[in-house]
Amino acid sequence: MITLQFNITNINTINTTSSPSPPQSTVVARHQPTMTSPSSTPDLPPKMRAWTLTSAGLTLSPSHPLPLPGSLAPSTASATITGNHLLLQITHAALNPVDLHILRLFPPWLPFRRNPTPGFDFCGRVVATGPAVDATEFAIGDVVCGALGVGDVFWGKGSLAEYLVVSSSLVTKKPKTWGATEKEVSGEEAVGVFGIAGQTAVLMARTAAVGVAHASDMEEVDADYWNLKGKKCLVNGASGGVGSILVQILKGKGAEVWGTTGSAEGEELVTRCGRKVVNYRTHDPVTAHLAQLFGEEKLDFIFDCAGSQDMFSQSPGYLKKEGKFISIVGGASQGVVPYVRNKLRPVWLGGTPREFELLLLIPGRKTVREVGRLVEEGVIERGLVDGEVWDMEELVKAYERLGSGRAKGKVVIRVGE
Repeated sequence: MITLQFNITNINTINTTSSPSPPQSTVVARHQPTMTSPSSTPDLPPKMRAWTLTSAGLTLSPSHPLPLPGSLAPSTASATITGNHLLLQITHAALNPVDLHILRLFPPWLPFRRNPTPGFDFCGRVVATGPAVDATEFAIGDVVCGALGVGDVFWGKGSLAEYLVVSSSLVTKKPKTWGATEKEVSGEEAVGVFGIAGQTAVLMARTAAVGVAHASDMEEVDADYWNLKGKKCLVNGASGGVGSILVQILKGKGAEVWGTTGSAEGEELVTRCGRKVVNYRTHDPVTAHLAQLFGEEKLDFIFDCAGSQDMFSQSPGYLKKEGKFISIVGGASQGVVPYVRNKLRPVWLGGTPREFELLLLIPGRKTVREVGRLVEEGVIERGLVDGEVWDMEELVKAYERLGSGRAKGKVVIRVGE
């Protein structure tokens, strides 16, 4: 067993300790299950590798119970997958800032959260299906992607494990290629694009196009509804996981897009996505530079993927009166403080006279499949991975990278083959 301890209140002060690794025969990362009928479990290994949060810290165990219905014993090979669920053999998982919030705020000793497994984003192969799954939609062997809901991860069912049972309503098939190109969509690219980051980017673009009241309840956003052609947009945090996908969507829907970043590496990444760059380190304070840049012809939308109260407070200098400031960053108060300060506080009490929206993604069928349509249309042209893909054993180092704020694109973990 490999045990990694960290300070929950500060992800950047992680101390690593390890005990001797188990014999190779106990590790099942490359196990290839034998397929059986679509509604029953295949010939699974008795245990799996999974990361869990224990009183000792984050722990990688090679003998975690498989996620079979009703916590069935490993010897119960005839157990069925129920309802519209899929049993996946996970190949990749991607990390998100919300992972760190949950790890810090909710300890593993809570009665409903015993030794929870973290992680939202997943890409994996279907190894069994429930009886209510549409056989024309998903079959054994399909590679699918998606993101778990907050409730799943809150209760301890995360994606950083070799096997995962998930509702088919949360997934879509991984496309083979990017749009009309011949370039293959790899698992490490797809896990971020179809996970929290890609779905959040779609929600932000939808909110700009049709308003927050309709952004989450539309079955799909028809081309006529996007209404972004010619709109002037700024993406704050354009080189991150959400921002790097959002700039592609806005560009593909005809908007004129600028993106902020703070490094040469970030500038190169944003430029690769075809957008204009504002380096907030070169132009400090960046709000003064934005007022200079857009003082005459103001922006229609500002998308805040990084969290900047000052950018909203100063926005009348560069955002149109009817413009929208759309944020996904709730901060330490989990959204309470920015919502009250920016949404509820009237102008006569010091509020900013611009529309403010704070979004919360609920992963689901409509959004993940909208991501798929945008990939097929060639609107989303690439998935950006931060450096190299991390091995399963390197999770804590990967979380350190995510917590540093220096990640460009998605931080991805290789879970299996």
